[in-house]
Amino acid sequence: MAGNGKQSDQRLTKDGILLSALRIIDAEGVAALSMRRLAADLGVNPMSLYHHVDNKAALLDGVTRLVTDGARHISVAEGTWQEQLRRLAYEFRSLSLAHRNLIRHAFASDDFIQSDGPMWRSLCAVLRTAGLLESEVERTGAVLAVLVGGLLHTEVNGTMGRLIGVGEADDAGFALAVDLLIDGVAARV
Repeated sequence: MAGNGKQSDQRLTKDGILLSALRIIDAEGVAALSMRRLAADLGVNPMSLYHHVDNKAALLDGVTRLVTDGARHISVAEGTWQEQLRRLAYEFRSLSLAHRNLIRHAFASDDFIQSDGPMWRSLCAVLRTAGLLESEVERTGAVLAVLVGGLLHTEVNGTMGRLIGVGEADDAGFALAVDLLIDGVAARV
């Protein structure tokens, strides 16, 4: 396998494993990912993967965190809280649409909202800026995250397009939903 340009030509790392797993998921879906398949793509023995990840569940968790950690660049400090919340929702949408297969899997799990993640911290900061009582910030944030997550789930699985039409309908539907969410937060402050 030397000379094929795969991971075996370099030192195997957890990040390299996660990136390779993400490529498989993006191209073929979560069902196509197995430790054996990943090892073959990396040009390594499957057992060598277990030095870096415990099992497929840990691998999927690592890939999900890798993708959501990509949201660390988000800056919501400028503009009104409404503009910040809108920007955050669209960043979440962009991240979701870039990795549709992973997001379908992540949204199906009960822990897709990571309270230690950059999106969550940004969301809570925006809600504080909006003037929500501190006792309401996390509860409101959780509801907003679930609503936007559900909306994005319908978009990545095609339900939104089926219900309101294809093409620009996803954009229009998402824009309307974000406006409704902002109006809802405004009514609570």
